[in-house]
Amino acid sequence: MMSSSRKRWTLLPIPLIVALLAGCGGDKDPSKDEGEKDTEQAEDQLPEGLTPEQAAKVVAKVGDRTITVGDVTEQINQLSPYIRRRWAAPEKRKEFLQKLIRVELLSQEAEAQGLAEDPEVQRTVKQVMIRLMVKEDLEKDLLPSAVEESQLKAEYEKDHDKYHRPEQIRASQIVVATEGEATKLIATLKEKIKDRKFFREEAKKISLDAATKERGGDLGYFSRPADRRDDEPEIPGPVAEAAWKLQKVGDITEEPVKTEAGFHVVKLTNKKPEMNRSFDSVKRLIENRMLREARREGMDKFVEELREKAKIETFEDNLAKIEIKLEEPGHHHHGSPFSGDIPDPKKPAAPPEPEAKAPAAD
Repeated sequence: MMSSSRKRWTLLPIPLIVALLAGCGGDKDPSKDEGEKDTEQAEDQLPEGLTPEQAAKVVAKVGDRTITVGDVTEQINQLSPYIRRRWAAPEKRKEFLQKLIRVELLSQEAEAQGLAEDPEVQRTVKQVMIRLMVKEDLEKDLLPSAVEESQLKAEYEKDHDKYHRPEQIRASQIVVATEGEATKLIATLKEKIKDRKFFREEAKKISLDAATKERGGDLGYFSRPADRRDDEPEIPGPVAEAAWKLQKVGDITEEPVKTEAGFHVVKLTNKKPEMNRSFDSVKRLIENRMLREARREGMDKFVEELREKAKIETFEDNLAKIEIKLEEPGHHHHGSPFSGDIPDPKKPAAPPEPEAKAPAAD
């Protein structure tokens, strides 16, 4: 169980505490800090592993409230190692205590003004309580923190095509009815070769292929016919072969390409090299994704169990009467207690995708 003092301090959001602490004397550059040497020497002497008796010792009283050794210790140790170093020396701890007193004074004054019951404060308290519950209880008993190597390898093999891909190109086409039209079009496109929009605009105006016309003739990315995968667009064989013969991005076929649909003029718009990503290179990416999914499922299950135990009533008639005012121009949105998922204190950083999003076709 947490002590009452810990509850009081923890319910103050850490960014707010840091901001308030910073307001009592600005932090200096460590390279210019007069107490830097003492700070470095005392860094390993920060009070940790306190007994309950040690943690309960009072270091200050502010009105009818106390600040204990445990309070000071916890607040210092929640700071980043870089910031923590400058509070390690004994004289610096005295300064830190004054900053905590400042926070207590301000919070007591806010309570005196009745802000403890303010809806915004109550929403913040709820969010912090949820975060603490996730961190201190669910993290240990419900939410996974690691994935077995065998599961990671199985996922890697299942998504083999996601990490392995043959060389691909991207091309666009304009389809016309006769060879003469196509030949004349090629000559016009050659003259307009520096106008990157011209091909797309012509495709939208005159191409007979409905599937690609609205996309400016874009065929998407595709491999050589022999390497084609199921997730690639279906490209007529002669068109794919003609596109693969083009050397540079921007090149246009010299001759019309004939198919049952008509005569195609093809332009090379991009290239992708072959991709072969090893298991070790994507292991962390896979684990992060699997952990996110497992944790989300675990949290959903936990909430569903709570829902089954609780008595919940909804009144949809009243819900339908809610009028939502759209934000005025320049209005700053400060977030909603209902936006986003349950806070996850150990949520892994979102990993980069295996490849960049394909640029738009020329």
